[in-house]
Amino acid sequence: MDIVYKTTMLTQGGRSGQVQSEDGGFKLKLAVPTEMGGPGGAPNPEQLFAAAFAACFEHSVRHIARADKLPLRGCYAEATLSMYVTFEGAYRMALSLTLFMAGTLDQPTADNLVERARGICPYADAVKNNMTLNVKAVLDTPVAA
Repeated sequence: MDIVYKTTMLTQGGRSGQVQSEDGGFKLKLAVPTEMGGPGGAPNPEQLFAAAFAACFEHSVRHIARADKLPLRGCYAEATLSMYVTFEGAYRMALSLTLFMAGTLDQPTADNLVERARGICPYADAVKNNMTLNVKAVLDTPVAA
């Protein structure tokens, strides 16, 4: 296998610290969310994970649609990440992704597109059998005038 892309991120200070790319092109302060006893007011690792996952999954949907010449005019993803504590005290996450699609797709085609994206998205593969992942397609139908 050939490496397609490689990156290095640096962190300091944990959830209340900062993250940055090795080249300095990306730098962000983090804050513990208020729901977890922190001050909030800045992104947290879960938000970054949900955003990255959604962006990658949406790209997978668009890639398959383009390759298959499907009539997808637009697409955006909404990611809802939940963190919970198990009875054993371990932290776990669940992610729900909703892909909103515009175009002349029917629901079975949109559903198939989302399932196929699950098969090629590296984030979906990385969490397979490790995290609850729910995905669904919603057709964005234009309002009749």
